[in-house]
Amino acid sequence: MWLKRLWTSKTETSGRPPTTVQFFRQATLHRNAGRFEEAAALVEQGLRLDPDNVVGLLLSGSIHAVFREMDKAREAFQRVLALDPTHPRALLGMARMALEEGETEACTDFLRRALARYPDFPEATALLEAVSQGATDAAPRPAPATGFRVERLRVPQESREALLARIDATLIFAQPRGTSTEEVATRTSRVCRLTGSLLTRCGLKGLKHAILEGAAETTFLRADGEIVLSIAFGRDVEINAGLAHLERVWTNCHQELSSQVAS
Repeated sequence: MWLKRLWTSKTETSGRPPTTVQFFRQATLHRNAGRFEEAAALVEQGLRLDPDNVVGLLLSGSIHAVFREMDKAREAFQRVLALDPTHPRALLGMARMALEEGETEACTDFLRRALARYPDFPEATALLEAVSQGATDAAPRPAPATGFRVERLRVPQESREALLARIDATLIFAQPRGTSTEEVATRTSRVCRLTGSLLTRCGLKGLKHAILEGAAETTFLRADGEIVLSIAFGRDVEINAGLAHLERVWTNCHQELSSQVAS
């Protein structure tokens, strides 16, 4: 309804219907601001007018990835590659999905193809270097000793999911723990290793804090090169409140790990 009112107002003022350029430009602004639902609606309308629009398809792929609709994201990037087999942005999108799925060889191939077309592509260059340096999944170590007292961590009740893992993806604790918890721990550890590698490449220190805004939730990360803590909240969480919870639980995690070592 809001979209109808928005474009009705624009067309009444200009006397002309919105163009695909207007749809995708506004969708980009919404996506960059974290308003993914609005962005998706605009992209859908734009692609109805021009189904083979490369800009629209790339936007569609990136937004589907945010919603974790990976099959739809892959389809959008593949449609771009059907129109332009060496499109760098579509190849980068495919590379990121391949890396997330643990397919490092496919990821490397996509990145090299992107760089063959666009040698000065900084995002592809940085990701390829990180992958080449071995910033992928390490072999998990044995599970930590039993007796980790989760109640001492004081995980906030309003959090949707909290987990603590070693940087090699070995899970220490998760609350709640479900069928996809191991996968989340692996993905979280991979993000930390890759991001840390990219930061080091830029001459910066490794990853310490991160805030990941998704379509349905906001995730706060804390890492120190050995372990990583991840706490997810709903999208409406206040950033300062989320960071305060993160720091408190992080301190409690270190105290509990230290007490285990001492004992």
